[in-house]
Amino acid sequence: MKKLLVLVLLVTLCVFTVAAGGQGAADTKKYEISIPTHFNAGTTEFRAVERFQKAVEQGSNGRITIKTFPGSAMGSEMENLEQVKTNLVQMSVFGDLLTSQLAPEFDPTVVPFIFPNVEEVYAYWNGPMGGKIQQALETRGNQVLIGLQKRGARNLTASRAVNTPADLAGIKLRVPEIPSWVHVWRGLGALPTPVAWAETYNALQTRVVDAQENPISNIHVAKIYEVNKFVMMTEHLYNVYHWTINKDFLNNLPADLRNLILVSAKEACEWGDAQVDNREKELIDLLKKEGVTFVNVNKQVFINAARPFIEELAQKWDPGAREAIKKYYK
Repeated sequence: MKKLLVLVLLVTLCVFTVAAGGQGAADTKKYEISIPTHFNAGTTEFRAVERFQKAVEQGSNGRITIKTFPGSAMGSEMENLEQVKTNLVQMSVFGDLLTSQLAPEFDPTVVPFIFPNVEEVYAYWNGPMGGKIQQALETRGNQVLIGLQKRGARNLTASRAVNTPADLAGIKLRVPEIPSWVHVWRGLGALPTPVAWAETYNALQTRVVDAQENPISNIHVAKIYEVNKFVMMTEHLYNVYHWTINKDFLNNLPADLRNLILVSAKEACEWGDAQVDNREKELIDLLKKEGVTFVNVNKQVFINAARPFIEELAQKWDPGAREAIKKYYK
């Protein structure tokens, strides 16, 4: 796991242990954790959740029971965010919507066409701004970040080839409810249309939207290739999944169970990280067999076109965030 995150969690755990006043393995109280996710069963990210579930249930000797709800079974990602905040559910795994809602001024890693690879994203989280993001999640969202999990790069799909930013003109592009994404894609000429992930396939099929963007794994599992036969390798966003747990729920657990959750989340995220690259290569081959055309665009052309709109967004960022991305626009 990433050094800064692990250090923060270990310090937090020590504080919790003292506060617990000796609570531990002797505690026989049972706890239940609900984990809704907006992504589907069968994806690498959900398999990581299942590994976490198994590790926690076995490691707690039945003191913790975990129920999972994939595929937006308990509502949209935005609804899941509010559910974790209020402890209606205890955990979830969020995409970029989490920090876009709770820490937008601190987190440019969720803005497209900035970071060139996921290693740079992790480096940002390990720097001083990572701590500011985590503090914002706790104070504004009442939840603790317990893991970051690598995702494949996001790529554009459409019903026709998009070779340059000029080809985006008039295309109705499905995006999540993330204001910065709407701003950048609109600046590039598309017509951004917020649609919940669970409704995306139907929106594409009925031509409510013409295009969408997601990692290759999501394109495959959700069968986006059935309604969008072109995948543009824009790789416009190298992002991570954010594992969070309700702060009050975590604080009220016995120290040994808190530690079990933190360790199990760390191991699940590391397992997920290791799966991404090889699995993506396999999925590209499978998609080609389904008749998908992969378009290798000039990514720098898209980056250059997006820059003015990113600079507009940056005016509202923390100075530390603005300073951190300067190296990508030399």
